[in-house]
Amino acid sequence: MNLTRLVYYSQRNPSETLNVQDLIETCQRNNARQNLTGILHYNGDHFLQVLEGGRAEVSAIYHRIARDTRHVNIILMECTDVRERMFPVWSMGLHEGLEGRSREIFLRYFATDEVNPETVNVDSLLDVLQDFAAELS
Repeated sequence: MNLTRLVYYSQRNPSETLNVQDLIETCQRNNARQNLTGILHYNGDHFLQVLEGGRAEVSAIYHRIARDTRHVNIILMECTDVRERMFPVWSMGLHEGLEGRSREIFLRYFATDEVNPETVNVDSLLDVLQDFAAELS
């Protein structure tokens, strides 16, 4: 089985109700059953998520997310086979906000705190998310 990493960006649909804690608990429960790992960064307006696992499982969950009405303007930033997981200990980690220390981390890698998913370097974005993950641990 190939190990796959998928990175996507989306905007929150403001017309849909969202309880982030319920969302993350559902993700953790469902992902654990399928050996999926990753991290979700949510800043109140946008989602940035990394999913890792078997190719078929990652593909299926991404397609389910793409149909989820809580997301709009979904952009698939990267989907590639990888040798190892970046976020192996979480069925889904959650990082929220971009204030204080998180903003400092983000600005180490990018010129502004606005993510443009069409031009951002995915490797730098993964570095930021790894730093966020270390901050959460």
